[in-house]
Amino acid sequence: MVEISCVDKIHGKMNRLTKSERKIAQYVLANYEKVLNCNITELAENAKVSDASVVRFCKTMGYKGYQDFKVNAAMDVLPKDRHFNPSLDKNDDTETICKKIFSSEISAMNRTLSILEMDQMEKAAEALRNAGKIVFFGTGGSLLVGKDAQHKFMKIGFCAFVYEDVDMQMMAASLLEEGDVAFGISHSGSNCHVLNCIKAAAENGATTIGLVSQGKTPISKQADISLYAATEKTMFQSESVSTRIVQLAILDSLLSILAFKDYEASYEAIQETRKATSNNKY
Repeated sequence: MVEISCVDKIHGKMNRLTKSERKIAQYVLANYEKVLNCNITELAENAKVSDASVVRFCKTMGYKGYQDFKVNAAMDVLPKDRHFNPSLDKNDDTETICKKIFSSEISAMNRTLSILEMDQMEKAAEALRNAGKIVFFGTGGSLLVGKDAQHKFMKIGFCAFVYEDVDMQMMAASLLEEGDVAFGISHSGSNCHVLNCIKAAAENGATTIGLVSQGKTPISKQADISLYAATEKTMFQSESVSTRIVQLAILDSLLSILAFKDYEASYEAIQETRKATSNNKY
């Protein structure tokens, strides 16, 4: 079976598109490679339509959503052996791969530090410090970042939770209230499930924090406090190998800020949690 390219699909369906979908199609065709580095909100603003129109356009083209559309669109312009990481070549030896990966991740860390808004970090730290309960929301790799954060936050005495099941996440979000914090993690910033959890928590008065990629995203527009992570430029941004490293660095920074705001209490909690788990270690 021959796979039809995104460009051919757009041309083939042009006459059957709605007015908004046609505007998106025309913008995509005129700015194809630029679109591959846009998130859903950026594309919507550039094409002068709504986020919902972009989702409808992608589904009209036969894709599950915007991320599915971008991955397939990237396949039109990126060789198969560059899908995992555009900076790597299949003929690279072990040393070259290691050097490229380390360089990419160091670059992502430096670029994130350069765009990190310290006032937002301080606001996030204060919200977390005063929270009755903290719940981290995420799926896939972002869920793993949330689990790491929960472990570390509990070590210094914070009441932190994370749930793997998406229904449990929605239930937890619906039970948050004023004084609690909902912390959504999504590199794309457009994960529908994380966005819905943030919205549900906000409706009940909880403070919401979003950890997303740089730029305007649905989650950053919804969250009370937005923290931005930069990674290497790749058309498969959601699969960026440095994403998790940068997200962890931001959360580790928040953890350290909190620990030093009340060092004695944090120190005591570390001793207590260490004692509680000491029987598991030789």
